[in-house]
Amino acid sequence: MRIGKFIRITLIAVILSVPLTAMTQEVKFGHISLADVVLLMPEYQNISKVLESETSVLERQFNSMREELQNIEIDYENNFDKYTQEQKNAKEQEYVAMQQRVQEFFVNAQQTLQRRQEELQVPVLEKLNQAIDAVGLEHGFLYIFESNSGLTLYQSSKSVDVTPLVKTKLGI
Repeated sequence: MRIGKFIRITLIAVILSVPLTAMTQEVKFGHISLADVVLLMPEYQNISKVLESETSVLERQFNSMREELQNIEIDYENNFDKYTQEQKNAKEQEYVAMQQRVQEFFVNAQQTLQRRQEELQVPVLEKLNQAIDAVGLEHGFLYIFESNSGLTLYQSSKSVDVTPLVKTKLGI
């Protein structure tokens, strides 16, 4: 009976001491300005150069198609009196078809550039997340919040700005 009572008292003491131990540990929160870090990353700057180049190629193609569309319109207007009704109908159909191709190209080009940007950003964001995770682990942060997200309703002065730590981790 004494052993049973001893075990119960020991068990109660252990249970009561766990919350006290947890309360004595320091809880650390951090915040970061992702934009301040991402914009300085060389990989992000390379993304901009690649997208500018690819945009330039697509713009040249788009402008060429618009020029072709304008030439069809000018030809139609200049030769309107010379064309038979069949020729007029054919030129009108050609114009409408070309106009649709130009619009489709524009939409497809925008989608292509969007997909390309997302594709190029994945490794950059993964590298950034790895650096944030490493800083969080090394410095014992419980959470690291994005300071410019608009989701943080209050930020204590005890919250640590980890932006410089992440920049250092990334070598920027």
